[in-house]
Amino acid sequence: MVTNEQIEHLKVLFAENKAREQKALKIMEDPSMRVSHVLSLKGVNTIFFLNKAFVQGDIQESKLYLYRIAMVNAYYHEQINGEIFNALDTFTYPLLSDSQVAIDRYNTYQRTEYPDSFSTYFGKAIQSVLSDDTDGLRGNIEGLREWSVDWAQAYQSVSTVFEGFLSKNKILIEQGLKGIIESQDHQGRPQLIKNFIHFEATALAKLAWRKGLEVYTDSELIPQQLLPVNSRTSYEYSDFPGGI
Repeated sequence: MVTNEQIEHLKVLFAENKAREQKALKIMEDPSMRVSHVLSLKGVNTIFFLNKAFVQGDIQESKLYLYRIAMVNAYYHEQINGEIFNALDTFTYPLLSDSQVAIDRYNTYQRTEYPDSFSTYFGKAIQSVLSDDTDGLRGNIEGLREWSVDWAQAYQSVSTVFEGFLSKNKILIEQGLKGIIESQDHQGRPQLIKNFIHFEATALAKLAWRKGLEVYTDSELIPQQLLPVNSRTSYEYSDFPGGI
């Protein structure tokens, strides 16, 4: 249950990050500064999303900021040659944003410096589900199982979710989502985000809805309002440095 104290703290962070965003955008008017500063916009827009969704209570409009995060990561990958698969949450944002353009864009990504890593298999498993690639999904599930070590042990229920996609078993997906949430205290997630949402679990639940498997959980960390697919054809992000 989100507390009033947590809401008030989020309001303070929102005000601080409005100024932080403008400072970052000003710095990045110089193209040479974008490499070191562009990813700061991910954190800024995370705060904006949380504020819009959980302070203002506007889930649908909050998806704009998830789209912005997706585009920040896309810019980092496409324009700066950054690694797109090295963070577990990267592929969650286009899904949660409901931007078909962003989803299609992410579904083309293949380049990675770390082909054998849990986060890479996670992103590629999402791609496999989106593409109805059952052979690819099987291979990525095997990779997830093999690399469920160290920090990824706390995410081993992800494999159960993808097994559910493979067999089109809604109950198995729900069991996997429950396992992910139950292990969140061992996942090293930022405390602020832990108070409000589990991005990976929510994105996997939304992916299930996208594939016609309307899963339900009793966890507040998987906001049910975010799960129905309400595709957005476009978002405005006119302040993004250099466009994409």
